[in-house]
Amino acid sequence: MANSEKFHSATIPDSRLLQGLLGLRGIAALAVVFFHTRYLTGIQVPDGFHFIERDFGYGAQLFFVLSAFSLMHSTAHTMHRPDWAREYLIKRFFRISPLFYMVLAYTTVLIASQAKFPDVITLLLNVFFVFGFVPDSANGLVMAGWTIGVEMIFYALFPVLLMVIKTKWDALIFMLAAMAVSYVARFELHMQYMQYLNTVPAPQMDWSYFTFLPNLFFFAAGILAYRLEQEFVKSGKSLPVLIPIVAIITIGVLLFTEAGQPFRRMGRLDLFIWGFGFGVLCIWQSVKPGKWIANRFFEYLGERSYSIYLLHPLLIYYFLKDHIINLNSILQPTFGTYAYFVCASVVMGAVLVMAEITYRAIEVPGIKLGRKVIETMRGKALQAR
Repeated sequence: MANSEKFHSATIPDSRLLQGLLGLRGIAALAVVFFHTRYLTGIQVPDGFHFIERDFGYGAQLFFVLSAFSLMHSTAHTMHRPDWAREYLIKRFFRISPLFYMVLAYTTVLIASQAKFPDVITLLLNVFFVFGFVPDSANGLVMAGWTIGVEMIFYALFPVLLMVIKTKWDALIFMLAAMAVSYVARFELHMQYMQYLNTVPAPQMDWSYFTFLPNLFFFAAGILAYRLEQEFVKSGKSLPVLIPIVAIITIGVLLFTEAGQPFRRMGRLDLFIWGFGFGVLCIWQSVKPGKWIANRFFEYLGERSYSIYLLHPLLIYYFLKDHIINLNSILQPTFGTYAYFVCASVVMGAVLVMAEITYRAIEVPGIKLGRKVIETMRGKALQAR
């Protein structure tokens, strides 16, 4: 892709921008919106497209792999600085918290308007980003906000992981250990969830899917993918053709066949296969991004993927649901279940309008404020010397 055609991010310096990964963020965001359009409205997908309702929710896990890979890419080269860990944490806080707090405040008002004001403990768990530690509160007050609870735990652990995992072999050992931890945690938490189903109040969600330890493997896969990617970059060798082939076959088979069905039992071994496929996909698109992913459309979505992700369930559930159901009823006599795609496109259009506003009014200013805080701290440190 020629330099004149490159997408320029307002949040990532051109020198650190991986266009293939930004495009993958856009795809992950689009997949999750299509997934929740199905489940939050109840409209049906056409025959032959059931992978949308079965697998598109794994866009959240793709975000986890991308997050680990991207943080390795953006932070590893800063470790020579005395305050790199503190600066990293400041960047993460100002990247995540402004939009999250805005959506949290609005959600709290909506809940309160229905005479269901959340208790103080639940509210504090969300304000301090620690709801991911409490299984029955792990979903958070923000709809689909469970991923933020999971991510924030990883963000806190990341500086230690970065200092410990220096090579691809370290990363491989960590990934294998994370696989064992995730499997055991997923199994045990699912068993606990099943035991508590008959209690009052019953759990709101299956803890084995929405908490940190069951998802640790995806972050480990992202770290290993980065270490392997660096091997190709440093060696100057071209990307082995086996990498794209493995990525396409792994994800394609899972997405378009029922081959993963036998693994979708307790422990969810299929999720490890997804994580492996996502990791290989990240290596491929980092080293040699393809225009079918690294293009203006998906990069545009990727740049706004955080806003898209946080806003879409709120917009669908509280504002669009009835309209989408009515639109689907009107279109069905003509299009049948293919009306789903029209409805999903309408939802995506509405989400993009709001995401553009929050991206420009909240995300970008928040990131700039974080950078300003870091620059102020650096200035004070220089004066103190």
